[in-house]
Amino acid sequence: MINKYIKIIAIAIAMFLASCQFAVDRNKNQKKLDISSTSEILTNAPISEVTFVPNNIATWLGHLIMIDKTGSIIRASTSDRTAKLITEDSYIDVIGTALNNQSGVFFAINNRGVIVSFIEITNAGDFAPLKNKNAPKDFIKFCKNPRTTNSIIAIKNNDQSYQINYNINEKTKSIITTETKIKSSPVSCLAKIKVNLLDEYNLTLNEGLLLLNDNQRNLITLTISDGLSIKGTINPAGIYLVDQNMGNVFNEGLIAVSIKEENRIILLSLNYVKNEVIKLLNPS
Repeated sequence: MINKYIKIIAIAIAMFLASCQFAVDRNKNQKKLDISSTSEILTNAPISEVTFVPNNIATWLGHLIMIDKTGSIIRASTSDRTAKLITEDSYIDVIGTALNNQSGVFFAINNRGVIVSFIEITNAGDFAPLKNKNAPKDFIKFCKNPRTTNSIIAIKNNDQSYQINYNINEKTKSIITTETKIKSSPVSCLAKIKVNLLDEYNLTLNEGLLLLNDNQRNLITLTISDGLSIKGTINPAGIYLVDQNMGNVFNEGLIAVSIKEENRIILLSLNYVKNEVIKLLNPS
């Protein structure tokens, strides 16, 4: 019996020492990176969701599509950074597309679980709903950015994943959608926000901290300081990334950061953030 207790104690000590060693290793590989705000978009209410509709022809006319805390959908481009209302109806999630040489399109889930599609109808960037006789319903969350494909993936309120294929008729401002149940775990869609950076790092928001971590236990804590005329923040609420040309200094993409209880989002040049990370990891 004594030998049994000695063995248990020895195992406990070994586990404790291993955890201490792990903590030391993590601490040894921790770094801090301070980045400056590139730009911002002022809104009428705090932002809860952001997606992107790039324009491959006139890149500076690519749009950020946002849902604010009231459920309204608003839009803005990086060129004028002026928030403009698309609809005051109540929505819970939104996802943009990147369809080459076509009008901008995005999808949104309203508070009744119906997926509504919107298309860009003017050169000024105005959007209007597409007619859909069989609109998908009972959905709660989008999963993947569809990129240039004519499909999106979303989760229904029964936790089942569906692929939704669509065909748009721009002349009649209408859309036909079909949905197919697929085998895909909804966990990644419902998990905390995570975006990929430099192929190796995941940028995550964890308890108010922006963290870059890779598979080698390297950990970088990001802080967003004031830019030349743009305030930084210590209260990020969400992170959203696009790696396509959004015009101007965002020609390699951008990271949008929403802020708790503030009526604005901060824009960070993706190229700038990548270069700062590389300089931190490989100092000259």
